[in-house]
Amino acid sequence: MVASASPIGIPTLVDGDSFAYRTVRPTDEPDRYELGAIGHGPQGQKVARRLVEEIQVWDRDHRGEHARIEVHPSGTPDDRLPAGRLIDRRHTRVTITWP
Repeated sequence: MVASASPIGIPTLVDGDSFAYRTVRPTDEPDRYELGAIGHGPQGQKVARRLVEEIQVWDRDHRGEHARIEVHPSGTPDDRLPAGRLIDRRHTRVTITWP
């Protein structure tokens, strides 16, 4: 079991039979933390490296910005959706964009 680093859950990346979850540890500076990842499974280290790369992109390109999340009906055509990450669900299409 893993203690939750957040009251809303632990960000986790799953790839086939392996997964990695975000970790947090305090630094010497007050109220400052270092983020990392721990992987499990046959490809756990690879998945953990990929999650760390995503954390680094967030730190470099998006820290302090707020994501815009939009939910559209499942039949919404691609050309009517904003550019960004797309998550297709059974009844909805969710887009996530950054300013």
